[in-house]
Amino acid sequence: MDIINSALAYLQDFINKSETIYHVNPLIFGILFFGSAVPLYYGYYRIGRSFIKLENNKFIKKQLDKKELIIGLVISIVSWCLPYLYVILFGKLPINIWIFFAVFIIITGVFFVRTIRKKIVDAKI
Repeated sequence: MDIINSALAYLQDFINKSETIYHVNPLIFGILFFGSAVPLYYGYYRIGRSFIKLENNKFIKKQLDKKELIIGLVISIVSWCLPYLYVILFGKLPINIWIFFAVFIIITGVFFVRTIRKKIVDAKI
């Protein structure tokens, strides 16, 4: 029981410090972060569905459906950005965290775009 009380006290202290120092509520961030997981993966599903279909339990490449691809991209990008947008809009962060956010967004965005482009090129066979 002492470990549980210690962990809860640490968590409460972390929440209070985060709200006081950075003006960000970790509970709201957590809700946005975990709540956006389902739409994020639904967007990935729509992206995959834009160039692959399932017939007789086999994946078959098909003609690229650009409308489906754009819808999937918009859903996944918005749901991925939602928790970080909360921090950016309502938080008062030090410069090193801003730099981390910028680098994180650029690197993950580049890898995401490269992967999608490769899938699109592969689908146009």
